[in-house]
Amino acid sequence: MHEKKGKLAHTGRMLSYAAGYMLGGGSQQITSMYYMNFLMFAVGLPPLLAGLVTGVSKVWDGVIDPVLGLLVDRTKTRLGACRPWLLASALPVLITYYMLWNSFGIASLAGKFVYFLVVCILFSTASSLGIVPYEALLPRMVGSYDERTDYSVLKALFAGMASAGSIWLFEAMIPAKQATDYAGLLPNFRRMGFVLGLVFAAAPLVTFFGSRERPKFLVAAPLRLSGVFGQYRDLLRSRVYRRALLLNLLGMFVSYCSSSTAVIFVLLVYSNLRFRVPLLGTTTLVLLSINWEGAWEIMGFFMSTLLMKRYSKHTPLRLSFPLHILGSLMLVFVTAKTPLWFFFAAMIVSGFGASCIQFIPSTLMPDLPDVDELISGQQREGSMAGLLNLGRQIVQGLSFLVCGAALSAFGLNEQNATPELAQGGPLAAVKLLYAIIPVLCGIAMWLVSRRYPLTPERHALIQEKIAKKREFGKVELSQEEQAALEAVTGLPCHSLWVNS
Repeated sequence: MHEKKGKLAHTGRMLSYAAGYMLGGGSQQITSMYYMNFLMFAVGLPPLLAGLVTGVSKVWDGVIDPVLGLLVDRTKTRLGACRPWLLASALPVLITYYMLWNSFGIASLAGKFVYFLVVCILFSTASSLGIVPYEALLPRMVGSYDERTDYSVLKALFAGMASAGSIWLFEAMIPAKQATDYAGLLPNFRRMGFVLGLVFAAAPLVTFFGSRERPKFLVAAPLRLSGVFGQYRDLLRSRVYRRALLLNLLGMFVSYCSSSTAVIFVLLVYSNLRFRVPLLGTTTLVLLSINWEGAWEIMGFFMSTLLMKRYSKHTPLRLSFPLHILGSLMLVFVTAKTPLWFFFAAMIVSGFGASCIQFIPSTLMPDLPDVDELISGQQREGSMAGLLNLGRQIVQGLSFLVCGAALSAFGLNEQNATPELAQGGPLAAVKLLYAIIPVLCGIAMWLVSRRYPLTPERHALIQEKIAKKREFGKVELSQEEQAALEAVTGLPCHSLWVNS
């Protein structure tokens, strides 16, 4: 009986932890896929200004995230270091997400630009209050390599469900056939912002009430401004951290460029056609194509999970990216005259390969605080989460800026955003962002993944040596063990805290 209750409690903790990622996975999916289109076609901002609004706000978010990470490391309450921040983020997320989709009648172009820039900055800040401590929470909940993998897999499943559900709700509440229809749907956008705001605000609350943190062995030193950059420079000494961070940033850039242009790609090539689908009823081409690709991503996701369990977490990257590259190349050749079956075939290939773009790199991160402790003798999960979110926000901001600049340079505007008028330059810009950039970044990720040094065996060795160092104050290392630790860290063994 006690064993059954223990299993139920463990399952509950896993589910409540995974549910928290609906804030990051769901809200970022919607803003990535639809927000530039909303700013351009509903609000009337030129593509360059729309890209600046979203891009600058993400760069700002990247600036504050490292500081948030350091604050999380230095938070000490009876609720833990991470969980109080989750509780504090809920109401700001709800308010600012609603404001994202409401212009409050502002008429001037300058007024709209300033308003949406400020609101995007406020929402990015509010969401970071939940996302940074959430990313730091998993290493403080569980310790083993395999158990962290299980949590990460469930987290990715919740992110996928949140993304699919959010997209379905968006399409149901914003019934636009063309991008130019957005201008008449401002009341729909306001209602959608409130409904999804409630969902995203609830996510960190679920994790707050359903999770527990392990006590810290070490307490971070007091925060001084002069030491902020030194902390992050110190983290980047680790070879494995640099490579994991690079894989995450490349994957994010691919994902953001693709998602930012996925909807406009369909609208410019085929228009948002409507279909009757068995069991689903009437649906749109945008919703159908996104869910179709998502279904194949899920299939690839399960294959990647099996490979991770059998070999190592980064193994699926070597196999999935050739498929994603092939699918992206197929999409380059899609035009208004291309049969829909070819478009959906390309989505099968790219979707199956894309299953690991963000999922696999994200599963690498919870193991890296152990490597950092091996090097420095410190527990800095919050700092690592802050640095990751810094990179994520800068990359997302850069992708929005690149998208806005490219669409503006190639002449897309609210008058020509139809399949009849957007052929040539505007469609070429969308294909550059939607298909060609993923090819180039995919090749780079495949090369980096081949040299990723942290394996399950090396991670177990690291945890064993840390535990002995804590208990006895001294650790003996064989030549083989020294070589393994140097391969992971990229540092001479005599400079590591565990060998001091």
